[in-house]
Amino acid sequence: MATIALSFVLLRFWPLIFVVQGGEAEPSLPQISSEEHVFTTASGDKLLLFVRSFKPGELILARLEPGERIFGAWIDFNQRRYQFIKILAENPEYIAFIGLDGAAEPGDIHFCLTIVRADKTWETSELTVKVETKEYRKRKIQVAPEYVEPPTQVQGRIEREAELLRAIFSVVSPSWLGDGPFILPHQGKLSAYFGDQRVYNERVSSFHNGVDIIASWGEPVRAANSGRVVAASSFYLSGKTVVIDHGLGLFTSYNHLSRLLVRRGQEVRRGEIIGLVGSSGLSTGAHLHWSARIATARVDPLSLLALPFPTRTADNSRRN
Repeated sequence: MATIALSFVLLRFWPLIFVVQGGEAEPSLPQISSEEHVFTTASGDKLLLFVRSFKPGELILARLEPGERIFGAWIDFNQRRYQFIKILAENPEYIAFIGLDGAAEPGDIHFCLTIVRADKTWETSELTVKVETKEYRKRKIQVAPEYVEPPTQVQGRIEREAELLRAIFSVVSPSWLGDGPFILPHQGKLSAYFGDQRVYNERVSSFHNGVDIIASWGEPVRAANSGRVVAASSFYLSGKTVVIDHGLGLFTSYNHLSRLLVRRGQEVRRGEIIGLVGSSGLSTGAHLHWSARIATARVDPLSLLALPFPTRTADNSRRN
């Protein structure tokens, strides 16, 4: 197994826009930057990892630029396999998404890159990166008692809904369904951040797996990127919820809506209205809870905004 060299540069993007139909798009957050880490294998293949930082809750966009034609490639990490897919037929670049869960422990982590050549020979390389410590805020929140200690008659429902979501997130669409960079689903300011340690009614603590955006009841919520709706239903804890599959194991969720404007199986475009702001489910008032997940890893949705996701073309726009 070969060890591969590393270098990195700092990239800056301004994809933090809120799309308004019929009007100008306006910045919603300050500039966010990401780093480009470049690894080179013994055979000259380039692996680029785009990430804000190697910290818990970050999404990594991996791009492979092989030196010659290949049959396939993947990265093994944390007992999961992340398959590379080709974006453009005429461009020999492949991408994959890797998630560092919000509860990931700091320290060295190891990625194992496997490349299968056109002649079916294999080359395996190992790379190591250091995950830094990340501090999260602690917040106390008061909610209706039935959401802290759900009545016996709804516990079965909660378990069934949790199992349904696990099943949804376990399905990896084998193509990129998004289209360019991600945008904020609403232009409001943030009131809660990813990873906030929450204590409900002084008794129950939890990990906040998304961001809360301040919004008024009935305001439109927009798809952060193109994809396929894989859930549009009412859940006990998250209320009226939309989940969008963006491909390659990447999902975004939009919770506590007052109204659902899409249905399961529907294809949506970036900026398309998918629902209206509300306060359904475990909520203290009207707002939008926006979250992201890659496979089983909970990632900060704001990390998506800094990454150079590819634009969809005629070749990769065919939906499965």
